[in-house]
Amino acid sequence: MNKVSEYIINNFDKVKINSHDIIAGDIFVCLQGSKKHGNIFISKIINKGVKYIITDKHSDIKDPKEKIIFVDDIFSYLLKIAIKKRGLYGGKIIGITGSVGKTTVKENLKFFLSYYCKVSASIKSYNNYLGVLISLLNLNLESDFAIFEIGTNNFLEIKKLTSIIMPSQVIITNIYPTHLEKLYSTRNIAIEKSDIFNKKINPNINLVILPNSNNDEKFIVEKAKKEKIENILTFGDNIESDLYIIKLNKLSTNHFKILLSYQNSTFDLTLNQNYYYRINNVLICLLIFLYNNIKLELFFSLSKDMPLIEGRGLQSVIIFDSKKINFIDESYNASPMTMKLSIDYFSDLVCNKNQKKILILGEMKELGENKINFHIELLDYLMKKNLDNVIICGKLFKLALKKTINNKIKYMVNLKSVLNNLKVIISENDILLIKGSNSSLTNKLAKKIAQIVDK
Repeated sequence: MNKVSEYIINNFDKVKINSHDIIAGDIFVCLQGSKKHGNIFISKIINKGVKYIITDKHSDIKDPKEKIIFVDDIFSYLLKIAIKKRGLYGGKIIGITGSVGKTTVKENLKFFLSYYCKVSASIKSYNNYLGVLISLLNLNLESDFAIFEIGTNNFLEIKKLTSIIMPSQVIITNIYPTHLEKLYSTRNIAIEKSDIFNKKINPNINLVILPNSNNDEKFIVEKAKKEKIENILTFGDNIESDLYIIKLNKLSTNHFKILLSYQNSTFDLTLNQNYYYRINNVLICLLIFLYNNIKLELFFSLSKDMPLIEGRGLQSVIIFDSKKINFIDESYNASPMTMKLSIDYFSDLVCNKNQKKILILGEMKELGENKINFHIELLDYLMKKNLDNVIICGKLFKLALKKTINNKIKYMVNLKSVLNNLKVIISENDILLIKGSNSSLTNKLAKKIAQIVDK
């Protein structure tokens, strides 16, 4: 074991791929980007006190030579260390996959479990091959739980990532129409996701938590049963699930009370209002607590004030165009189902007197050959909600709007036009919600608004 791999194994949260994140003692991995190689940042990060620099491209910088580690293949090099570190870890590993909600569930679990024990978790949405390697390299070997996201947008990716992480407890959040450009159908998505609990790929498996609402999710449940996994726990909106909602009551403007059924028991769960339409994510966390015999009093106490996540429902009061407004940031990603849930939530929000609601939606990506139809269906869904201030962005929404009859919805072609329109219509104390795919205009819009506020 060389000095770099030894340093990585004996430490945690040290490996970074973004030069802006580097602090003293970190390791910087120089990767080839779409336009430039990470080597251009070497001089900058040396001044930050970087411990080591791993690169596959020779640098003109000679000093300090001992810090710069040249390798032929960065990914192979990182994989060997990641596998070594995984083999040394003795805690419980939770793997999370699903169409949507992976990052939110990971952050929710980290929030709950951190009050009980030591937890490691992948940062941001690190769920592809590189992200999984970095997350394993940053694992704290002394943590009781380690939580990893496992993503896919093509066949065999879950198999590849699962074989590296080898989680003993796995979660599938849901099966919805996402990443259809390469996976083609929700049934293919279900088959691809199910590799996370395939015993030939992951012999460590002893718990699988599964959704149980639509046909593809029920297909996965049956697949898990055929694998003869020892513990299968389901959640959903029907009484056939191990955990389901019996009743939901609004206690106040800020809290909901939920009566849950779990096998032969019932539970009362109080949830802050901003999280009620993400209820399934909370049910997943509860099942982890139940399976691992963690005190439920702690869970029920924490659920009352769960924090929301940037880009995934985070709410804040900001200053836009010299006006104080309420901003709901859902800009990280979007699918047909999550769009509808956000629209439902926004439609149900009760406004005060002289307060408007403004909804901005960006197009949904990776929906395959039916992408226009998904956008048409969403516009039809919007029509039924009778929202007055709706702006849509993106070519797919533009094409869909031409095929629908809706005079109330405004189409905006670029960032400047959206911002200018907002300045005209927005007033003090209004509510603004922005949602769209991560690569859409709305994601850039949310960041732009944040920059305006920072000034």
